[in-house]
Amino acid sequence: MMKRNILLRNVIVFFTMIPVFCSAGTALSKDRKQAVQLDTVVVTAEKIDEDYQTGDVDTSQSTAQHSIIKREYFDGKMQTLPDVIEKEAGVQIRQTGGLGSLSTVSLRGSGSDQVMIYLDGTLLNDASGGGVDLSNISLSDVESIEIYRGTTPIHFNNASIGGAINIKTLKSGDGLHGHLKAGYGSFQTRELSGLATYKPEEWDTLLLVNHLAGKNNYTIENKNGTPLNPNDDRKEKRNNAEFSQYNVLAKFGYDLTTDNRIDIVNQGFLKDQNLPAWNNSATADASLDTRRNITSAKLTLNDIGALHLNTATEFSYLYKDEDYQDRHGSIGLGNQHFEYITRRYGGQSYIEWPTDHHTAILTFDLYQEAYDPEDLLSETNLNSSTRNSFGIGFQDNLMLLTDRLIISPAIRYVYIDDELQSGTDLYGDPMEGISRQEGYWSPQIGFKFQPSDWIALKSNLNKYYRTPSFFELFGDRGFFMGNSELKPETGVNFDAGVEAGKTIQNRLLNGFSTEIVYFQSHVDDLITRVYDARGIGKSVNISGAAIQGMEVTGKIKLFEYFQLIGNATIQDAENQSRIKGFDGKKLPGIFSKQYLGRMETSYRNAKLFVEYVANKDMYYDAANLLKAKDQAYVNTGISWLIQDFLISVEAKNITDNQYEDYNGYPMPGVSYFGSVKYTF
Repeated sequence: MMKRNILLRNVIVFFTMIPVFCSAGTALSKDRKQAVQLDTVVVTAEKIDEDYQTGDVDTSQSTAQHSIIKREYFDGKMQTLPDVIEKEAGVQIRQTGGLGSLSTVSLRGSGSDQVMIYLDGTLLNDASGGGVDLSNISLSDVESIEIYRGTTPIHFNNASIGGAINIKTLKSGDGLHGHLKAGYGSFQTRELSGLATYKPEEWDTLLLVNHLAGKNNYTIENKNGTPLNPNDDRKEKRNNAEFSQYNVLAKFGYDLTTDNRIDIVNQGFLKDQNLPAWNNSATADASLDTRRNITSAKLTLNDIGALHLNTATEFSYLYKDEDYQDRHGSIGLGNQHFEYITRRYGGQSYIEWPTDHHTAILTFDLYQEAYDPEDLLSETNLNSSTRNSFGIGFQDNLMLLTDRLIISPAIRYVYIDDELQSGTDLYGDPMEGISRQEGYWSPQIGFKFQPSDWIALKSNLNKYYRTPSFFELFGDRGFFMGNSELKPETGVNFDAGVEAGKTIQNRLLNGFSTEIVYFQSHVDDLITRVYDARGIGKSVNISGAAIQGMEVTGKIKLFEYFQLIGNATIQDAENQSRIKGFDGKKLPGIFSKQYLGRMETSYRNAKLFVEYVANKDMYYDAANLLKAKDQAYVNTGISWLIQDFLISVEAKNITDNQYEDYNGYPMPGVSYFGSVKYTF
C-alpha cells in the first residue's frame, strides 16, 4: 500500500508540473538550434554529437538527467575510469585500495548491482553478479562517457534502479591518425599505450593496445585488529596488492552507402591481480586473474522505405574467465581455488521512426548466458547454469509546442528463464535442476520543457526490477551460501530538475551553466547479505529502502582563462528493514554528502587545475555502529602542449590523508603521476 501511495503521489506531482511549466513558457527565439554545452553539463543542445550513430541516445530529445564526459577532459592524463566519473554529481565510487583494485559505482544511493554498465551499448553486468569492476575497463579506449542517473533510456536493454553508464569507445577519423603514450607514477605505476586509425575512403580500421601495472606498495597504518589500542599500531607497506593488465581494441568498419554501414569490433582484456589480506599479512598470496573478450558485429541501415526508418542490429559474444586462488586461506575461510567462466551471446535490434512531431523507438533483444563454476582444488565441476532473456521496449518522443515540450512515455517487458544447476542452498546442500521463469513490465515517462534557448525543465517517473544474480542465488564463492527463494528487487524512481546554460559576450563573465535536481527512489525486497555466527553469509530479501536527495552542479567561465566548477550531492538513504536494529538506519556504504570544487586556468598551451573533494557521513555496517572517516582531499595538475607532445603531471591527495571505502582496506595517501603523449 505504501508503494502504491508513493507511485500515485509521484504521478500527481508529475502531471501537475506540466501545466505549471508550460504556462511559464516564452516564445522560442530564432537561434534556439545553436548548441549550448559547457563541460560535462549538457543543457539544451539541438545538434547531435559528431560521434552519434543510429542506436545511440539523442541527448537533445532525452528527458533523463545525465552527464556526458568527453575525452578531452581526461586525454593524455594517467587516470582510470573511476577517477574520472567519481567527480560527477550523484556518483560514488568505492575502492578496496589503489590503482587497479576493485572499484564499484553507486548512482543516487544504489548498490553496484543496481547500476547497469555498457560498453558501446553491450551490457557488462552478467548473471554471475557482484556488479561491474570499473578497474577492468581501460580508459585508453574511451571516447566519451554517458551517465544516466535514475532513468535508463529505452536504447539500453536493461532498465535498472540506479541508472546506467554507457562507455563509448574511440572511432576512426579520416586519414591516418594515432598516438603513443607513456606514463609513470607513485608505487611503481607504469602505463604504455599506442593507437593507430586509418580511413582512406569507404572502409576504416582502428587498433589500440594499452598496458597498465603497479605495485600498490604504499604506506598504511596497520592497527593490528585493535583500533581502540594505539600502542600496537605500526606503519608498513601494503602487501600483495600488485596488478598488471593489458587491453586491446580492434575495429573494422565499412560504409556500404552513405546511409548503410557495417562495424566489427573486438575488445580483449587481461588482468593479473593479487589480493591483500585484511590484516595486511606479508604471507598473503591470494589472487584473482581475469580474462574477458567481447566480439560484436553491427549493421546500420538508415532512411529505409517510405517511413524513412533508421535501424541498427547487433550480434555480440562475451567470454569472461575468472580464476580465484586462495590456497592457504589468507583472505577467506579455508583453502580455495575456483574458476568461473561466463559466456553470453545474443543480439539486439533498434528501430527508429522519426517524423516532424515525434520519434518512435522499438527495441528487441535476445540473449543466452551460461555460467560454469569449477572447484579446482577438489577437481569438482559444479555444473553449469543458464539464463535466457528476451526483452522488448517501446518509446515515443512526442514533440509539442513547436518542439519546446517533449513527452516520452516508454515501456519495457523482460522475460527471464533460469536453469539453476550449481551452488549450494541455505543448508549447504547442492542445488540441481531448479528452474525459474519470470517476466515483468517496466513503465516510465518523462518530459522536457524548454521555455527558452538557455533553460530546460525535466522530470521522470520510472518503475524497475532487478533479478537476483547467480551469486546471490547460489553463493558459490568462498564462504557464501545460496538462496533459491530470493525475489526480484523492485524500485520506483522520480526526479525533477532544471538545467540552464548561456554563453555571454562579456569581458568578465563569458558564460555559465547549472543544474539542480531533486530525486527520490523507493526499493522493495532489497537484497542484502547477512552472516551467521560462523561468518557464513547468504543473500536474503530483508528490507526496503527510501532514498531522496538533491544534486546541484555549476560552472562559471571568467575572463578568457578561468573556469570555476562545482557540484554537491546531498542524499538520505534510509534502510526500511524488517529487522528492528536496522530499520530507520542509513544504508551502509553510501556517503550522505558529496562536494567538489575545481578551478581551471589556461594560458596559451598550458592548463592548470586545483580541486577539492569531500565525502561525508558513511557507515560500514547496517546497524550504523561503525562510522567511516569523513574524506577531504586536494588534487592538482598541469599539462603542456608542445607541438605534437602533450605532457601531464598530477598530484593526488596532496594533504596525504588516508581513507577506507571498505573497512580494513586503506587507499593510498599522496601520489604523483606523469605522462607524455605523442600524437601523429
